[in-house]
Amino acid sequence: MRLHCLIVLTILMTFSAIVYGQDHVKVRINLRGIDKEKLIVHFDDGIVLDVLELDQADSSINIDKPVYTRYPTLNVTYDRKYDKNYFIDSNLSILNLFYDPKRKETPFYSEGNTHITAIYDTASNEIYRNLKREQEIELIKLNNLFTKHGSELRTNDSIKYELANTVKVINTKSLDYLTPYANDFFSFYYFKDQVLGLASLVENDSEYYSNLLAYYNNTFPDEFRNTKEGKKIAAQLQQKISPTRLKENEILPDIHFKDINRGAIKLKNSKENFVLLDFWASWCGPCLQQIPDITELRKQFSTDVLKIVSISIDRDSTSFINSVKEHKMDWIHSLDRGSLLSDSLGISSVPTLLLLNRHGKIVYYKNGGKLDVDRIRAIIRED
Repeated sequence: MRLHCLIVLTILMTFSAIVYGQDHVKVRINLRGIDKEKLIVHFDDGIVLDVLELDQADSSINIDKPVYTRYPTLNVTYDRKYDKNYFIDSNLSILNLFYDPKRKETPFYSEGNTHITAIYDTASNEIYRNLKREQEIELIKLNNLFTKHGSELRTNDSIKYELANTVKVINTKSLDYLTPYANDFFSFYYFKDQVLGLASLVENDSEYYSNLLAYYNNTFPDEFRNTKEGKKIAAQLQQKISPTRLKENEILPDIHFKDINRGAIKLKNSKENFVLLDFWASWCGPCLQQIPDITELRKQFSTDVLKIVSISIDRDSTSFINSVKEHKMDWIHSLDRGSLLSDSLGISSVPTLLLLNRHGKIVYYKNGGKLDVDRIRAIIRED
């Protein structure tokens, strides 16, 4: 039976990779004069920014991945000096990267691309060029703050206040300028990448984040906001406005998610007496160490008494599938790729484990550290 479940899991996860993806891209990156040991390539599918593993023997890189955004992006860093960002404009794209030390001003460059657009290029991107000009004074001020007071930015209240105000001025100029170009995906991406990146320096200001969320909802078109990428942005802003902090003896917020078979997972008023939620990842050592304890709980309590749901925040389904099979995790699984569900609950690290009663009340909560199996047993048996 257990083997059968794991075989089904593999089939379903292969299927779900197709279902979850809104689209799919294939990209070939050709390298000329490039030392791969000095090259770092990030691929952003809309919800996860992933570092690509590079085979040193090949003169090209092939990417074949599902995406959850209108335009996925590539970030390329070379020799810790040069940084380039690109939109992938088609499901079949080619990026050509060159390094020529004879070109003194631009030894690292790109040309002859197919369906690839440079993002932060002041020569070709008029919106970005004019926006940089609008922000010039404040950007210099921000750079001076980091240069002169870098070590005090998180500890000195007056410096923090000046930093927050400078960030707000820069972002206000960005939002005002981008509004007429809201239907251009660059504006949406700039909001995600630059505006929210700077906003992370503003601490404990729910009103500010409320204003950002209102701008986001009222400015950008549905075709951007309704993607998984768009929904993640809204969820992150909402978490900044009203952070969720899970505690024992409180009701878990109303959440909706699905198992790998796309079946809805019911938590409140469920037929089982208890539900164990295990937030984990295949790369997390402490998560793997507690699997035997969870396995023992599965053996001790019938499924009508205890439902076990493991929620992985793995970046890719392959690592997730392999780990489930290897450790014989014979219970319900959900893949929270991009940490959309975890973020909405304020879960920022794994392992995190919650035991809920049939009414959705948290009767046991543990973030990190060793699982208290004896206490979990006692709670279940006292019911």
